Amino acid sequence: MRSGIGFLAAAFLLGTVAVATAQVETGRVVRVDPQSRVVVFEDGRMYRVTPSTVLVVDNQPAQIATLAPGQRVTIQSGEVVMLRDGQYVALAPTTAPATAVPVGVRQSIRGTVTEVDSDGEVKIKTDRDAFEIEVPTEALRQIKEGDHVTLDVVITPPGAPAASPATR
Repeated sequence: MRSGIGFLAAAFLLGTVAVATAQVETGRVVRVDPQSRVVVFEDGRMYRVTPSTVLVVDNQPAQIATLAPGQRVTIQSGEVVMLRDGQYVALAPTTAPATAVPVGVRQSIRGTVTEVDSDGEVKIKTDRDAFEIEVPTEALRQIKEGDHVTLDVVITPPGAPAASPATR
């Protein structure tokens, strides 16, 4: 009897852990590719809808066929993908713990792409200023002049852990 209760408790706990670790992402839809079953958010994130994926719009379950640009959608257990050579390619899930967030000031910067160079330089104009960023060449195919972009920046003090290693 005790082992039966212990087994049920263990199964319940494992089920809870599996639900708690499911990836949940929210964003505003900019494009839906129904043939590939991919949803693209305005910030560039892309998710393939799989049989285990749950879509939620206005706190209601939704189907990929009903999604429209501009809608705010929550995707649970979507497959993270990127566009490479005209094909959506699944990205490996990150293994970093959720607590590995750098200490610093977070800020979202919104602007419009004014120029895209083939060497990876992208010029962005904001309401107050303009600046350049360097992006990987595979990301250049997804960026074009006139795109509205949002950059999430974390400014960390010297000596604080960084989100990624310095590249220069």
